[in-house]
Amino acid sequence: MADQPLILYHYPFSPYARRLIWYLKIRGIPYCQCLQPPILPRPDLSTHLSLNYRRIPLLAHGGDLYLDTRLILNLLDTLFPPPPLTADQKTITHLLSTLTTATTLFFKAAELLPSSLPVMKDPKFLRDRATFSPAIFAAPRTKEDRALSRAEALLEIQSSVRLLEETILSDGRNWVLGGKEPTRADVEGVWVIHWLLTLPPPHNDNALDPAVINKTRYPKTMAWVNRFDQFINALSGKEGRVIKGGEAAELILKGKRGGDIGVDETDPVVKVQGLKKGDVVEVFPTDTGSAFKDRGRLVGVDEREVVWENEKGVRVHAPRLGFRVLGVKGRPSL
Repeated sequence: MADQPLILYHYPFSPYARRLIWYLKIRGIPYCQCLQPPILPRPDLSTHLSLNYRRIPLLAHGGDLYLDTRLILNLLDTLFPPPPLTADQKTITHLLSTLTTATTLFFKAAELLPSSLPVMKDPKFLRDRATFSPAIFAAPRTKEDRALSRAEALLEIQSSVRLLEETILSDGRNWVLGGKEPTRADVEGVWVIHWLLTLPPPHNDNALDPAVINKTRYPKTMAWVNRFDQFINALSGKEGRVIKGGEAAELILKGKRGGDIGVDETDPVVKVQGLKKGDVVEVFPTDTGSAFKDRGRLVGVDEREVVWENEKGVRVHAPRLGFRVLGVKGRPSL
């Protein structure tokens, strides 16, 4: 199935999308890209594919559509296996992913985005993000509350930088797992701090106080981020071919589907709701964008992912962690 086209839906300044683009380029994996607006509506997804999910990025592989970068990176490693890792290397990669995707780290970083950024002055962008992450973009706060919140956010970012400096990078290695080039472990560990450090001047200094996070205090981590940035910049021009939404949808709707994982009847959520294959379910994220729910017939569910088929016949995959699966018995069906 690795011969099926990969189509990445994203917009260029999404930090989550950069995780995938970096990994695709580092591994030399061919893909197409379908560029999306940074705010709703996104008819390429909502109209062509009947998808309500509003987060970016998404990746299509044949007739399957995958949500969330954690699941997508696992898919890429399945389709294009990387060199074997030791148990310790797998552990480091997984823990870095947990640090940057399953904690509040990214949301603290988002709180540090300076108001001087053009996008933070755009009322359309701010209204859109208020429906996506109300705690950051919509909650009314005084100037003093915002200042304290930013200070606490900076402290959390500093803690993550210190963790890298004093543990993984403490021996002066160039890359997280050693070796001559970055791996998925570097991508997992670098993307949040890289996002803030590479904002265009002077916004980067406004996001991260240089008196707090600097190359004197954290020389190994700052050198690693700079080294990674240079490596990625050297891969410029290796981005995937850009295709339009109509072409992307046609490829997906005609694409081959992956194997059926089945419905794990021992799964706690399956058991408590009595879910069966073919039942109508609603699936949605539980942290951000939770108001945007998708509905379809349950195809499969296990401890790692849930799969459903929507009214367009698109088979959609989401990770279990951070997503809710609700049976809709007694409600209107598809």
